[in-house]
Amino acid sequence: MNKIALIALVLPALLVIAQVDLRTFDVTKFNGNITLVSLQRFLQTDEYVSIEGNVFRINANKKFLTKSEIKPELLTEDRFVGILALTIDDLIAYDGKKQPALVAVRGVVYDVSNSARWKSGVHQNRHNAGAELTYDILKLSPHGAKLLERVTPFAILVFTPDQLAKFDGKNKNKAYVSAFGVVYDMTQSKTLKDGSHYGYPAGSELTFEIRQQPGHEAMLSRIYPIGLLVFDEKDLAKFDGKSIRATSRIETYKAFIMVGNIVYDVTNINWQKSLGVDSDALAGKDYTSQFECELEGSCSHDHVSTDVLKEFVKVGFSIL
Repeated sequence: MNKIALIALVLPALLVIAQVDLRTFDVTKFNGNITLVSLQRFLQTDEYVSIEGNVFRINANKKFLTKSEIKPELLTEDRFVGILALTIDDLIAYDGKKQPALVAVRGVVYDVSNSARWKSGVHQNRHNAGAELTYDILKLSPHGAKLLERVTPFAILVFTPDQLAKFDGKNKNKAYVSAFGVVYDMTQSKTLKDGSHYGYPAGSELTFEIRQQPGHEAMLSRIYPIGLLVFDEKDLAKFDGKSIRATSRIETYKAFIMVGNIVYDVTNINWQKSLGVDSDALAGKDYTSQFECELEGSCSHDHVSTDVLKEFVKVGFSIL
């Protein structure tokens, strides 16, 4: 079975809807029920069209449209593919010079090309397009989030683990961390020193570490969410339980697996038994196939229930 078809089935309580309003999109509440479509896959697929960040299979003369440019009756569930996702590296190219001017705020990428305030991709000779500007817009700008009411949503912002690692809080780099699948900006945190928060380095995925420290989950509400953490096969393979050590004092190596569109942390868990696979099965792989028999409705033997996924903690998402 195609993984895209498995999304709603792996998580039966979650329904794929025909549109997502990116103006109200909250990355901290995203649960993987909708496919994330990479910019590369979008541009390479002729029948894909984006309507304010919603990707549909529709015949159109342009790849990017606003809602006013498309007939609403064409935006049906069977044509809906997912949400357009730009990586932080993709975003950099959209600086308002040869490409449209895009900026990211709270995990949503906006097209500011038609705003007089962003002429040539520069705002007030201070901010450049092609950048993540959550702190600048929400904290420093006198207009705040009201600026975003006049511009069009374009996509959501995502980071790969390697891209996240570049934001280590050192040498004038911003300090980003990821937890529970969400990337946060802690650059302005007073507890951050030389790129480290009490021994936990910026540029890292820290779900396991945060769960070891009572009260640290609440700390996330005090820093800015700016995007989602995404994995491809190569990224996932690095978290095999043998290669990437947790940034804690105990000798623990992180183990992640993927089911459907979600990446789970199974570090120090007997996940093999839960999934009904061999005890020597390795982490760092996609185990969606363990549920295909049940999900196809043609199973005539005992199989693992999707309820076991509730035992695991979400740390990221796959991207198409």
